Amino acid sequence: MKNQIRFSILVIAFILSTVSSFSQNKQEQPSLEGKNVIFVYGGWQGHKPNESVDVFVPKLKEKGANVKVFNSLEVYTDQNLMAETDLIIQAWTMGEITNEEFKGLQTAVMNGTGFAGWHGGTGDAFRDNFNFQFMVGGQFVSHPGGKIDFTVDIVDSDDYITKDINDFELKQTEQYYMLIDPNIKVLAISEFNRERYVKEGQPENKVTGSIVPMVWKKNFGKGRIFYSSIGHNLTDFDVTEVLKIQMRGFEWAAQGKHQQPENTISPVYGYLKNSNLN
Repeated sequence: MKNQIRFSILVIAFILSTVSSFSQNKQEQPSLEGKNVIFVYGGWQGHKPNESVDVFVPKLKEKGANVKVFNSLEVYTDQNLMAETDLIIQAWTMGEITNEEFKGLQTAVMNGTGFAGWHGGTGDAFRDNFNFQFMVGGQFVSHPGGKIDFTVDIVDSDDYITKDINDFELKQTEQYYMLIDPNIKVLAISEFNRERYVKEGQPENKVTGSIVPMVWKKNFGKGRIFYSSIGHNLTDFDVTEVLKIQMRGFEWAAQGKHQQPENTISPVYGYLKNSNLN
């Protein structure tokens, strides 16, 4: 009798453990359902910020997000709106941000609001604001060769954002060469190839062989940051892998107020130091 009771207890414990694990996994699956998202666009028109609204806002709404669209950075000073926002998507290349606007943005992210974007709309915004660059985790400095063909290599196939996505090719778009925070969690990279970026009659800047992060994520305070340098042409998002990565990045970044913090620090130079000791 005692053995039967003990066996029953073990079975019940196993079932409860399985249900709990399933519920936890389900809860941890990133989603935009019911999330408050603001889409901020403007700045240099060469990156088609107006058109980007038409590309992404319908997709965000299809995912169940509550989306508000703004074409002014002044929205960052609205403390009440920022406090209730789960994710900020910014498509604003170059331009200037006031101290008050950046303070509002920074405070929101530090308190758990996610921040995400692509290409110059996030990675080349507000060039004179180093604190913004620190928050994003990198800054554009060059695109050797202009519009070229290149390969994007996935380096983390276990991460939610890049899971089950293979390496892929991009055609006639910009391959960003960036200064980056060494503690970002890199998800995809690209190598610069002289044959692809050198144009006849132009001097070579000799970056061939350089490997630069293309997609990354990081934490900033309680907020989550997601960035992809792909997307000079909005048609880049017609590539299935590019769009999937971008949308998953939005989903992940929107979870700062809803899920436990994720360790995104990957200090690669520490590994190099340790390997030299062997």
